Amino acid sequence: MLAGCFGSSTEDNTEMKNCSTPLFDSNNIEDVWSITGDYRTFSSPHVADLTGDGILDIVFGTGMEVPAKGSIIAIDGNNGAIIWNVKTSQEMFASAQFEDLDADGELDVILGGRGHELRAIDGQTGDIIWSFDSNSTEREKWYQFYTGQFIHDVNNDGTADWLTANGGDPTKTPEQDREGGYLMILSGSTGDVLAVADTPDGMETYVSPIVYKPSPTQETMVLFGTGGETWHGSLWSTSLEAILSGNISGSKEIVSPIEGIEKGLISPPVIVDLTMDGIQDIVVSMFDGRTIAINGTDFSTIWEVDAKQHALEGTAQSAETWITPAVGFFSQDSIPDVFVHYLIGEWPQYSTYWTAQIDGETGMISWMEETDHVSAASPLAVDLNGDSIDEVVMVRGTVLMNENNPNDFELSHELLIWNSCDFTSNTVFSRSGMSIASPLIIDIDGDGYLDMISTSTSSFDSPTGTWNMYRTNLNVPTPNTITWGAYMGTQYDGMIQLD
Repeated sequence: MLAGCFGSSTEDNTEMKNCSTPLFDSNNIEDVWSITGDYRTFSSPHVADLTGDGILDIVFGTGMEVPAKGSIIAIDGNNGAIIWNVKTSQEMFASAQFEDLDADGELDVILGGRGHELRAIDGQTGDIIWSFDSNSTEREKWYQFYTGQFIHDVNNDGTADWLTANGGDPTKTPEQDREGGYLMILSGSTGDVLAVADTPDGMETYVSPIVYKPSPTQETMVLFGTGGETWHGSLWSTSLEAILSGNISGSKEIVSPIEGIEKGLISPPVIVDLTMDGIQDIVVSMFDGRTIAINGTDFSTIWEVDAKQHALEGTAQSAETWITPAVGFFSQDSIPDVFVHYLIGEWPQYSTYWTAQIDGETGMISWMEETDHVSAASPLAVDLNGDSIDEVVMVRGTVLMNENNPNDFELSHELLIWNSCDFTSNTVFSRSGMSIASPLIIDIDGDGYLDMISTSTSSFDSPTGTWNMYRTNLNVPTPNTITWGAYMGTQYDGMIQLD
């Protein structure tokens, strides 16, 4: 299904681009290595050079919700060998972030997950630098940890400190009341709690917080979200100073819930200048079906697209997403655009998957499609053919049912390259298993050609679980800038990368 048209802005401040050939050729890719391990993985891989050989290495989390167990693993980017494997007591679903935490001049790792598991790990040895102390008396209960951000050295010990969110209780049924979550700042060197603040609306939180500085002359803010699949919530902003004070009740509500709709926000927002005024704007996909572009000057709405008004020919009653939008240059102007995924229906019953490309300037839908996929990872945006227009890299999952036995089914997923110039896609591969984690596209070994790190995993009902990781050479020259090359962006901070 197609909607809208491929257009471009004629504003004086935009540079017109032209689509070029050849388009991306999926026949040229080749797998460099693959590796398999125990448990599932929903953790999107992030990379850093941990071995000092000039080749980026991969860190990710694994685990099982029942029985509770997990690990944090570092993989050598050169050959796929395990550098270290740290066992944990819970599933580790967040993504790794990197900083020197032990003052040895080398990068270390922080990664969180279920059951208040949060670990800081020596990047070279796998030794534990610290683990979050769930006996900390600042709160009676602790919940899940999400992907955080390093901030300035709050306690003046010479080490960057850690901003994160703690919330969500998977032991509760959808209808049960949920306790409120927290924003937290922890010591990067010790893991000690430097500050904890309850959400302003008393609701749970699942959103990885984003450090947001609209422009060099404006104050630094923190964007965070509340609510969940079955409880209302909002997108908010607060200050680091308010978090450090332990009171964020004065937070600014940027996007409010729809009255009567018990849905909040789960995926992190994206930071991008859509108005070309030098002030960073915000794009957020709410769990209620709305994708909203917000002006960074005054938090007014630039545009809003509601998936329910377009899916099923405008008759959809519900649309939900766990997916962070990709931002990239998908049209011929120099204003970034937005690519989104929504499941049509209401958890856990869905009918179709709705995908759309949205013009970043106007909010018009340039293209949309409905398919029978059952899952998707957060998409990426990378220029794969050198024409300065990004292609979209997306992973979508399917279920193949046995007609004679409804309890017998097979999960698989496909990776597609979507070309916005001619509205076509190439299937790069189809693999068995689920793939919930976003892939990562980067030049791992600095040879001037792009690599892709992707994962697959066994289903939720697997009694033991397995994960697979693949390094694939795309045989595509590395562009000057990878616009949106990983979960939460190329630099893992929620911001689009520009030349």
